[in-house]
Amino acid sequence: MRDVFILRTLLSFAIIFTLNLSSKEQSDADSFFGREAPVYPAPDHLIGWIDSRQIFTLNGEWSYIVDPMNNGLPESSFFGGFPKNKIQKTGMELIEYNFETASKINIPGAWNAEDEKLFFYRGPVWLFKKFNYVPKKQLLTHLYIEGSNFTTKIFINGLIVGEFEGGYVPFNFEISKYLKDGENILLVQTDNTLNQSSVPTQKTDWWPWGGIVGDVYIVETPKNFIQNAYLQLNPKNLSNAFFNLEMSKELSGQRIVLEIPELQFKKEFLTNADGFVRENIEISPQLWSPTDPKLYDIIISSNQESISDEIGFRSIKVDGPNIYLNNIEIKFKGIAMHSEPIGIPGPAFSKDHFENLLLTAKDLNINFVRAAHYPYTRHLARAADKLGLMLWEEVPVYWNIDWDNSETLNIATNQIKRLVQRDQNRASVVVWSVANETPLSSSRMRFLNTLLSEIEAIDSTRLTTAALLSGSEEQFKALVLVLALQGIKSSWVSPKEKIIFQSILAQANIPIDSNLNFSISIDDPLGKSVDLISYNEYFGWYYVTFFTEQMMISEGTLRKLMFEVMPNIKISSVFNKPIHISEFGAGAKYGNHSNKIWSEEYQAQLYKHQLEMLSKNPQIKGISPWVFKDFRAMLRPLPGIQDFYNRKGLIDESGNKKLAFEVLADFYENKWNIESPSN
Repeated sequence: MRDVFILRTLLSFAIIFTLNLSSKEQSDADSFFGREAPVYPAPDHLIGWIDSRQIFTLNGEWSYIVDPMNNGLPESSFFGGFPKNKIQKTGMELIEYNFETASKINIPGAWNAEDEKLFFYRGPVWLFKKFNYVPKKQLLTHLYIEGSNFTTKIFINGLIVGEFEGGYVPFNFEISKYLKDGENILLVQTDNTLNQSSVPTQKTDWWPWGGIVGDVYIVETPKNFIQNAYLQLNPKNLSNAFFNLEMSKELSGQRIVLEIPELQFKKEFLTNADGFVRENIEISPQLWSPTDPKLYDIIISSNQESISDEIGFRSIKVDGPNIYLNNIEIKFKGIAMHSEPIGIPGPAFSKDHFENLLLTAKDLNINFVRAAHYPYTRHLARAADKLGLMLWEEVPVYWNIDWDNSETLNIATNQIKRLVQRDQNRASVVVWSVANETPLSSSRMRFLNTLLSEIEAIDSTRLTTAALLSGSEEQFKALVLVLALQGIKSSWVSPKEKIIFQSILAQANIPIDSNLNFSISIDDPLGKSVDLISYNEYFGWYYVTFFTEQMMISEGTLRKLMFEVMPNIKISSVFNKPIHISEFGAGAKYGNHSNKIWSEEYQAQLYKHQLEMLSKNPQIKGISPWVFKDFRAMLRPLPGIQDFYNRKGLIDESGNKKLAFEVLADFYENKWNIESPSN
């Protein structure tokens, strides 16, 4: 009887399967080669003050499997379903993957930095971690990931938790319902593929590191917990601070206590109907500055929990063309950098990584760092707080984003929102940047103004900016004429090239004895919306390559002429706001000594001419040359020189200082101060 029952059951399933195959609609939905994609929930609202929470780290060794055909997803095909984590029991089960015996990787970390076979790989990789946990019924349990590039799907014990699209910034999910008492399995699919509509877009001049690039924590909170809190000085009144707090639930009358023990400050507040506190408080703190980076212990308590942090108090503002820190006029003596540690491959993510970077950068006599072109982990700003370095933080809206795509805007908005929410209490962070080198268009204006509005809604105490693209057609035409005039005047220029210069000037009706200087007035309409007019320029490096073919003049001649005209170039803006030169520089291979490009000597010479030029332009109140350290870039294959590094660093990837390092250090120490004659 039992055999008959089994036979009938199998026949029934066979009939149902056959009937299903005869239905095209059902066949499309349940195809052998793919299934309908499930719903992947979005992350929860970001949990702030993470370092004072009850956390359990999942950092360390994880297993990984490369999945270039995206086969492991539940919706993929008959062969998919990695989240189920099937295992061998009898040795007769057909399983075509095994996380237990897979290769290992350290998390945080990028798989294309730890496995040389994956160096150029761009696609899905699965990351697997077992952990023991005892759920607590009176608490909520959250999974917090500091950063993961660029699309991340999360599964716990075979169940879908959710998905986050957009790299670099933190996100969290409440996972209590997915956990078991004892052993749990966390499976994360990371995919570092970029496309036209992603943020960043598909082509970047930095390495698209893949994987989980920040800390991974299990976080325990009460069922109604302090979601985040904001405490910053009012830039208009340094005895007044904004205190904003958000609870996880919208309940009024919840008791909140704010304490600053060193200031003998303690005050009680009640949440409103939305679960918020929005108050101004009166305090008189010692102000944070690069010369004295004072931090205060801050404690915030509810009836159920207490969170704490170290916070510095300072103000940053602009007035006309000047920048003021704590109502004292300053200049940003800066350097730009990428999030790559010294002497270690892959992305920087830890306290040690960033302390080493910043301490080495301080040898330049800087007070400012541009953290380009994407958010780094929270450890950067925390290290900068303690070391007294002001920071520019940025989201990867870079080059020509898909401006009209609402999903692209959603990703970028989410990135800037999470970055600001995470670092809103860091005294070091003085500038939020929404873009780098984006071409003019009405769509771009709408996109970037949306991001600026998002910042304003969360934090109005810092400066906003975007690194603007330089070099219009009209500007380059004018520069050609200035170079031609200089070529006529320079005795070392060959007679043949002088004839060409004379012809260029004659066509433009410019007398050869004219005095003509090159000037740029920055008028990008985004300047109306931002506080700081930031501008990338590459006189002496890229620009001459645009002219050499059309002018029929050697690149070497044009480079030498550019150095001669550079000290007299004028840079201003139609906006009565401070200008920050957010990039300039030249490539150099450490140890390459000659009078040619890619040499340390050429880079140092370019820095000398650039710094002379910039010091003569009174509206320029900040600079952050490109770049502190050589960094990985797929766009840079030149063998023997670049070898997939951008070589504009003042140190190489191992930390060796190039000649230009001391040129910039001397300029900041001795030649570029508020009281300089050039001002």
